[in-house]
Amino acid sequence: MKKLKYAFWLLIVVLAAVVVFQNKGFFIVERSFKLNLYFFKYASPELPTALYYFAVFLIGFLLCYFLSLSAKFKTRKTVRQLHEQAAAKDKKIAELESELAAAQAQTVPAEPVSQQDVSDPPETPPAGTEK
Repeated sequence: MKKLKYAFWLLIVVLAAVVVFQNKGFFIVERSFKLNLYFFKYASPELPTALYYFAVFLIGFLLCYFLSLSAKFKTRKTVRQLHEQAAAKDKKIAELESELAAAQAQTVPAEPVSQQDVSDPPETPPAGTEK
């Protein structure tokens, strides 16, 4: 499975490299980013288009990372609580096993049953049938 994952990512990187190489002219052209909000205007210096694409990719990556942090912390907290519960249950099992061993050690062994006691019991008529 690990090799398949590496092959998949290698394929993605190769495809991205082919797209960039075939469209090299588009990515090298320098453009200016202009922002007009009616009350604020901004124009960036002329930069290659590839740099804008990289910036957008980086912003998206960081945004996803920071949005997933809360879920990561919740998961870590849940795992810690489950480990504590498991440790408490293991401790309780050990206590119960020691109590069981102590109880078994305190029991008095039963007297051996003699052969006489094992003989067939006297026959009794079934209930409700009298002779």
